[in-house]
Amino acid sequence: MKKTLLILGMIAFSFTSCKKETNQEAEVTPIDSTVVQSDVHNAKNSLDYQGNYRGNLPCADCESIETTISLTADNYTKQTVYKGKSDKVFKETGKFTWNEAGNTITLSGLEAPNQYFVGEGVLFQLDAEGKRIEGDLASNYQLSRIEISEPIAPVEKEETKTKEVAKVELKNSKWRLVKLNGKSVQRSKDAKREHGITFNTDGRFSAFAGCNNMMGSYKLKEDISRIEFSKVASTMMACGDMLTEQELAKVLEIADNYNFDGKTLKLNKARMATLAEFEIIK
Repeated sequence: MKKTLLILGMIAFSFTSCKKETNQEAEVTPIDSTVVQSDVHNAKNSLDYQGNYRGNLPCADCESIETTISLTADNYTKQTVYKGKSDKVFKETGKFTWNEAGNTITLSGLEAPNQYFVGEGVLFQLDAEGKRIEGDLASNYQLSRIEISEPIAPVEKEETKTKEVAKVELKNSKWRLVKLNGKSVQRSKDAKREHGITFNTDGRFSAFAGCNNMMGSYKLKEDISRIEFSKVASTMMACGDMLTEQELAKVLEIADNYNFDGKTLKLNKARMATLAEFEIIK
């Protein structure tokens, strides 16, 4: 009987000791509610994404769009050349933002597609809805990291200088058409008027390209060099050669931005090559 009681006592003592050790161990590792631990790794906090990226992206009406993007901490410079169509270099600068997942950037101030998935040494251009492009052509929509001797120069200062030297106000000016879709425009010997366009201060314009008079309205957003032509109408005369007139009418229909330095005016569509170029008529 005594032996049985001794064994039961030893068991109870062992259970009590284990319980105390468990409580002591819990007290040694308190939880600090002010500390937030996260093991989430993404491109924003894990990759050395700052640098220069280049590639040749598909183009609907040219050989390819040679694209170079330079990224700093939160700014970008984008440079594009429409190969096989024009040697002109288009430069744009601004800030970019990250999505919540920290893997995709959006280049502010640009029309879609302006989102890029950031990988190790590569940028994947996303489609207009912000989705990865899949299929056989997926590899054509990427820019690879490169090393270049000189950084891409921003264009903000150049644009400021251009506006400073401009002495002509676009809203009250007259222009001679010199190039149309990249081709020089020669005035016919029989032409009674200059081929070109006139902007009035009341938001109206008139244009002529060899046969009929064209007219309509225009709106400017001078801070971002945007232009919109609307309510375009024309007289209905029939002439032998109306190709130049038809091409200019098409330019007025689709042009949405311009370059203007007081002496030269260029009408463009998005970032495509210049559609029409004019020189000031003094």
